[in-house]
Amino acid sequence: MDEKIEMTSKEKEQLLDEYARYREESTNLNLKNLLTIFGILFLVLALFVPKIYIRSNIYYISRDILQLQTQANALLEENKHLKKQLEDLKFRYLILDFE
Repeated sequence: MDEKIEMTSKEKEQLLDEYARYREESTNLNLKNLLTIFGILFLVLALFVPKIYIRSNIYYISRDILQLQTQANALLEENKHLKKQLEDLKFRYLILDFE
């Protein structure tokens, strides 16, 4: 099984040249590959940036809505309290008028 393969110097040079070409092609990034990579990157950004922008806007708007709802509830409670105070004052004045 341990047979020696004899090669001529021309065959050795040819193999070394092919190996060098392979290494050069595999390590260098040519313009086509670079444009493909940038195209894919641009496509991914074009798809996800609007989604992120819209989600963040929805978050901030919903946070503002929640704050406004809290203020509205507080104002409604204050309105109820003021109406009760007004009725109490009307009742007092009615009692004072009868005396």
